[in-house]
Amino acid sequence: MSARLWIAIGLLALIGAGGAWFLATHDRVPSKERVGPSGEARLRPFLAAQRFAERMGMRAKELRSLPELDALPAAGGVLLLPARRQALDSQRLVQLLSWVERGGHLILEAEPARLQDPLLDLLGLGREANSAPKPLAVELGDGRTLKAMLPGPLLSGAARNPRVKAGEKHGWKLVSFERGKGLVTAAGSLAFASNNFIGQHDHAELFWHLLELSPSAELHVFARPQRLSLWRFLQDNAAPVLLAAGALLAFWLWRISPRFGPVAPDAPAARRRLLDHLRASGRYFWTRGLRERLVIAARDAALRRLARAQPDFAVALPAERAARLARLVGVDEQEAARFIAAGGAMRGAGFIRVAHIAQRVHSALEKGKT
Repeated sequence: MSARLWIAIGLLALIGAGGAWFLATHDRVPSKERVGPSGEARLRPFLAAQRFAERMGMRAKELRSLPELDALPAAGGVLLLPARRQALDSQRLVQLLSWVERGGHLILEAEPARLQDPLLDLLGLGREANSAPKPLAVELGDGRTLKAMLPGPLLSGAARNPRVKAGEKHGWKLVSFERGKGLVTAAGSLAFASNNFIGQHDHAELFWHLLELSPSAELHVFARPQRLSLWRFLQDNAAPVLLAAGALLAFWLWRISPRFGPVAPDAPAARRRLLDHLRASGRYFWTRGLRERLVIAARDAALRRLARAQPDFAVALPAERAARLARLVGVDEQEAARFIAAGGAMRGAGFIRVAHIAQRVHSALEKGKT
């Protein structure tokens, strides 16, 4: 057997051994791919919490305007108040705390550390920067503990007899305390109740325990209305098209932008001679098979010029006209007669003879011959 055949057999054996090893050491298993929220869940970050409360027997309602927030039921209830609430003025904040003191339960999220939070200031709670988030133990009033991820800033301040707490007095991550006849639950973040995280750790159980702290049967969620943005819609649905359009626009601007240095003058328009036009016309008639027109035009032009020089040439007999033409251009009378009678289709040699005689007629008359 040849060396090439042995090499091919060895390669096939290695490929087979590699495939057998791969199948023996690897298994096909399903994998999970996390995707972002879609549809209604993109616009309502606490939709899962509302649906969860409804399944547990509570009524859930979303408040999307300030007048709806002002019309909270006097009998109490639970209000979930996320961050980004700069639209609430000081008068509304005071009314909100009065509602809590009458028996409402306020679950609020601290604003980011870089923003002011007048509501926490009214409650006597401060904020401090937080380290990297990690799962914490949340202590419930009945002695149980739940595991939850609570990012966001740390809350500091006095909270008498906290019903639920996570962290210490000078670094609360979540704390529930009484205020008047109602309750306030302050958290550095309400992410544990959002659509993305309510199903992790003990977040759902923690959220339900907070709802059970007050004898309320209705949950209100204040969702800051999201303004419609054409730019955001295009970013979400047409980002590749925007990038391609931007690249084409940049290339077009680069193409039309002026170059450095003086502007080069436009080249002057070329002026053609009359002879160039005549040659072009003749070439056109020749290629189109219209040689008869060229023959007749050349013959008639020569004879008209001869008739102007010799007025009686046009009324002379054919034999006399042929003789006069023969004497003028120096050809025999038969050739002159053929020129006078030239017309119709002819070969290239005949056409050249006609054109040559016509040229000799013009040359002779220009020299004064008659």
